[in-house]
Amino acid sequence: MLKKIFFIISFSLICNLVTAQHFFPLDENAYLSELYKNVQNQKDKKKQLLNYLLLSEFWAQSDSLKSWNAIQKVQKSNDREKLDKGVLDYFSGIYFSSIGNKAKAKKHYQNAIDLLKIESKNNEILVKTLYNYAYIQVEDKGYDFMVKTLIEECIPLSQKMNNLELLAFYNTQLGLTFMSIGQFDTAEEYHKKALDILNKIPEMQSVHLITYLNLVSNYCYKPDSRSAKVYLDKAKNILLKFKDSQYLPNYYYQEAMYHTTREEYDMALLSLEKGIELAKEKKQFKLLHMLYFRVYNVFLMQKDYLKARNQLEQILNENILSKEPVNRKITFSQLAAVNEVLGDYKQAFNWMKKASVLSDSLQQQKILEKMNELEIIHKSSEKQEQIAKLEREKEESVLITKNKNLRITILAVALLLSLIIAFLIYLTYKKQQKINKQINLNHKQELLYIEKERKYEATQAILQGEEQERQRIAQDLHDSMGGMLANIKMTVSTMNLDKAAEIGRKIDATILEMRRISRNLMPETLKNLGLEIALRELCESMSQKNFTIQFEAYNLAENITFQTQLALYRITQEAISNVIKYAQADIVIVQISQNEDTLILTIEDDGIGFEKSEIAYGLGLKNIENRTRLINGSFDIVTEKGNGTTLNIVCNV
Repeated sequence: MLKKIFFIISFSLICNLVTAQHFFPLDENAYLSELYKNVQNQKDKKKQLLNYLLLSEFWAQSDSLKSWNAIQKVQKSNDREKLDKGVLDYFSGIYFSSIGNKAKAKKHYQNAIDLLKIESKNNEILVKTLYNYAYIQVEDKGYDFMVKTLIEECIPLSQKMNNLELLAFYNTQLGLTFMSIGQFDTAEEYHKKALDILNKIPEMQSVHLITYLNLVSNYCYKPDSRSAKVYLDKAKNILLKFKDSQYLPNYYYQEAMYHTTREEYDMALLSLEKGIELAKEKKQFKLLHMLYFRVYNVFLMQKDYLKARNQLEQILNENILSKEPVNRKITFSQLAAVNEVLGDYKQAFNWMKKASVLSDSLQQQKILEKMNELEIIHKSSEKQEQIAKLEREKEESVLITKNKNLRITILAVALLLSLIIAFLIYLTYKKQQKINKQINLNHKQELLYIEKERKYEATQAILQGEEQERQRIAQDLHDSMGGMLANIKMTVSTMNLDKAAEIGRKIDATILEMRRISRNLMPETLKNLGLEIALRELCESMSQKNFTIQFEAYNLAENITFQTQLALYRITQEAISNVIKYAQADIVIVQISQNEDTLILTIEDDGIGFEKSEIAYGLGLKNIENRTRLINGSFDIVTEKGNGTTLNIVCNV
């Protein structure tokens, strides 16, 4: 059972670590030599520049400096305009993706797609761009976005070009995607489709090797070691002819998986040692860490937990794969589990605490709700006990009074009656006083309620007026200033001026700034695409170089009223602005989730925090509180000095 659990955990982590698969000719040395020969001797400038870009693509996975130098050769060339539009953006996207700069990579890929779709002659570059663009967004948009891109764009375009190599490659990538979400039978179907296509290509190519290795992984996870061995041998037969191939570390990784499936742990470690040595030699650092984690998995299977822990700590120290929050969280969780098995509960607690900081705060919310529920039950029980005690005391008091009355003699009847009458008069007087006080209190409360309602109505009117004015100004900026600036740009572009281009660029910058101001005043994304996409765009736009905003959304319905969406958008905008101004934070987590009719917005930062008793409700917090009231929500701040701040907004939809 323990082996099965750790195997599943390992699969989950490895699926998060899978890197984009590129394919080059099997004889890489000959291919590289040919590229260098072409950049030195090619007289056709367009072909020479294209060979520089192919060099950049080749070195992107192992030597980012060489890759960047090749890109620079093209960017600084006076002949770069001879390249087809979008080609340079595609190869720039590959470089920035390889160094982990997803924002720049996405921008270049998007530019390439826009330009390449205009010129249909570059379909091969276009289909590769679409695949890479989908791959780098898997973490943000999910595997369904990758599946949709492959099925609706990459595979149809490859069929249209009758490019069997690309068609087989994208079918096996579709299989790899389904494998990443545990759909092994569906994955096998697409890998087999790739094999059917490869049967039409007589000469062995790298796509054959990639497909065989993907099938090995899929069969190991099923598990089906006999089938895995068939394709492992096919891959080995190819690599026997190319003993310096960049695919060798991956082959040894798959070989280790095969041995692990068969519980041949020593043989698995030998394969991993070979793969690690080659990955270091070839500077394939992401694959190197995947091999490291497979070593960790084998140590777990052998129950050598000390070595397993050391392996995880090495992965964290080298900080290649653990740069990604998802991978870091999983590694923290595994360290907690291993330390717990070793009996080091203090370290296990510390690692689990670190994992919790990165984990989904929904679970924490459920725990808090359960604690509140238990507290209410506890308080109700205490109140019931108090009521029962008072009833007992009342019964005892009545019995004492009856006993006393039995002792009263006939001579005390008159006095007793007098005292009873006086007592009744006193009670009546006190009761009338209480009634008068209650009437005055109710009157004051009614006045206070009316005053609050008037303030609320005034606040509502001000905020609605503010939103209307924002919308009017945004529309005026877009319709009036935008048109005027565009007209000026067109006029300037037709003039024969030395500084026409510079003026055009300044006008472009002015138009972009005007659009940014217009979007801040009234975000069109919120009106057209809904709250989740608008908040995601807001977080991306407010992120800075040393300031990361992580956005998470769960189960948002589509029927949330626009008033509620706008209020939550403005609250988020105001809260992030406050963090930027005052919190000195590095990370902000913005999370919005819906549970049936309850909508929860949480904004959490790791800044300096403050003492809650010293809160000065300035305009920013007042705006947040007022907007929360407008949607009949509740507003809560959790903070202390040195431990960041959490803002919780809860409302019904």
